[in-house]
Amino acid sequence: MRRPGQSPPSPSRTPHPSGAMGEWRLRSSLMALLVIATVGTFGLVGFGVLAYRVPIILEQDRQHVRAEAIDLAHNFEQMIDALEGRLAALTALSLEMPPAQIQRFLDAAVAEGGFKAIYLVGENGRVAYAAAPESPRNSRQNLLGADLSRNPLFSSARDLGRRVWSDRYLSPLNGEGTVGLAIPFGGKVLLGELAPNTAHNAIRNNAERLDYPVMVVDRAGEYVVGENVAEGDRLRNWAADLHSTSFKPEGDIREMSISGAPYETGIVRSNKLEWTFMVANPAGHNNPRVRVLFLVVLVGFAASLLLSIGLAPFWASPMTKALTDLIAQTRALSRGKFGRRVTRGPIQEFNQLATDMESMAEAIRQRQAELEQSEERLVQTLQTLQSLNVELESRVEQRTADLARANRELSAAMETLKMAQGELVRSEKLAALGNLVGGVAHELNTPIGNGVMAVSTVYDHVCEFRRRMESGLWRPSLEAFVDRVERGSEIALRNLGRANELLASFKQVAIDQASAQRRQFVLSEVVDEILLTLQPTFKRTSFKLRCQIPGELMMDSYPGPLGQVLTNLLTNALLHGFEGRTSGQVDITAERQGDGRVCLEVADDGMGIAPGMLGRIFDPFVTSKLGRGGNGLGLHIVWNTVTGVLGGSISVDSKPDRGTRFRIILPVVAPSPRPTD
Repeated sequence: MRRPGQSPPSPSRTPHPSGAMGEWRLRSSLMALLVIATVGTFGLVGFGVLAYRVPIILEQDRQHVRAEAIDLAHNFEQMIDALEGRLAALTALSLEMPPAQIQRFLDAAVAEGGFKAIYLVGENGRVAYAAAPESPRNSRQNLLGADLSRNPLFSSARDLGRRVWSDRYLSPLNGEGTVGLAIPFGGKVLLGELAPNTAHNAIRNNAERLDYPVMVVDRAGEYVVGENVAEGDRLRNWAADLHSTSFKPEGDIREMSISGAPYETGIVRSNKLEWTFMVANPAGHNNPRVRVLFLVVLVGFAASLLLSIGLAPFWASPMTKALTDLIAQTRALSRGKFGRRVTRGPIQEFNQLATDMESMAEAIRQRQAELEQSEERLVQTLQTLQSLNVELESRVEQRTADLARANRELSAAMETLKMAQGELVRSEKLAALGNLVGGVAHELNTPIGNGVMAVSTVYDHVCEFRRRMESGLWRPSLEAFVDRVERGSEIALRNLGRANELLASFKQVAIDQASAQRRQFVLSEVVDEILLTLQPTFKRTSFKLRCQIPGELMMDSYPGPLGQVLTNLLTNALLHGFEGRTSGQVDITAERQGDGRVCLEVADDGMGIAPGMLGRIFDPFVTSKLGRGGNGLGLHIVWNTVTGVLGGSISVDSKPDRGTRFRIILPVVAPSPRPTD
């Protein structure tokens, strides 16, 4: 029976059959999951590290032993070069010094180090002089007169006639293995036996950086010198191991067996000695760096396993407890009990789930009330939309009337603007006409004035000649009178002809600009006529005008509008481009393009156009002198003329203080005018 006040047993505490197949307790499952995840993750990471790092380590060591072998060969060759130099110096001295001093110099060379013995062998192959260290010096007497004619080192040097390094051989001094150098000179041969410590010193720096075999092998495969080399490897012949090696200048890398173990060996062949230099490092899993990496991964794997096993109970317990409470709350909610609360734990997600489940009941109770309120709001919204629709229709009608009135006002303003623009264009053309008339007057004034002066001078001479005729005329006076009349007539004719040419040019320009007639013309002639009208304007300034246009450029177009374009561009350069400057130059160039077009350029070296105005200089009423005599229509008229009547295009390139360049592309044959409505 249940005691009073005792709650009924919770369904979540109902025991499960312990023998159920495939069922795990949540706590056990979470612990196993943590162990598997931790160990698996570290296992994958460790495997990845090994798969990634081991090849890198092996390749780094391979490249390292090759670099060490190259460095070893380099150091050894430097030592060889130094010894060759010393022995060669002895040969030169032996030729010049008296025989009594040769022995002393040889002893000094041996005492200096590098060689354990030096022999001077005569042409007959017998030792004439011998030098050795102090310890075996008594044996020197035994070497004097010894026959070395069958010595392979002596024979090779004598027969080849050049210095020769031997392979390893037995020294005639003490019978020990050594390496010798022979240099022939004057029918004699100087032999030097390499001291053991000399060869060891050459490889010591490389050997000190490594704990593994470093050795030098001669041409026959015999061991010469080395460090960290076992006795068996010193007695071993390496010719068979090196037989298939490709001796490259950058060295080779091979896996070789040294002392019964695999080694990655860097191999370099010396071109000077034909000796082989070998630097070894354990290969594969014998590599110490690889072993250390395997050990680190193994220790980390074991540590992760122990740590996960130790932490699994503490990790699983809070989650199982929270989940048990949530199951109990779910069963209470299914029975309609909404007031039960769940104890919060350390896991944020479970706490959030409990909060959501507690608010579920409140949300269900409030849903019906919210639906009723939503229905009321919907009815109110429909009524508001109807009133807004009526108001919107009224506003649309009012706005339509306003737009119609504004459109009528805008049309009237556009008509006024067009009339004003036409007046400004006419004023611009009148100003250009004034400049043209001024230029005509200025250019004609000089030749006509000179002609009048010449004619008046001739008239004075005629009057004087008439007075002299009354008093008697001499032949010299008659000849002088004729000369003066001839010179005056020539001056008058020349100046009147110049005036006539100017009038013809001005007449042609005036006709072209007034009529805008289409005709065939030479581009250079039309440009020269335009420049002639502008010459007085440029003469009153310090600015220069230069024209470079080929004389063979023929065009079928409108010379009048073209002249207006050039006049506006040149006037614009003079008024705006050189403002504030005392000198400058305007260049006019033209060239034919391959597509039936002509490129005409007008460039100045003036102040340039501001970047803010460069993109709208062809727009009407855009000018830097607004209110100071400029109306901003000059370049707009140029653009309309070029793109309209002439059927071309115009562009501008300008940089501050670098000048401005207008580029006009015109068809050689202008397009036909469009029919007007």
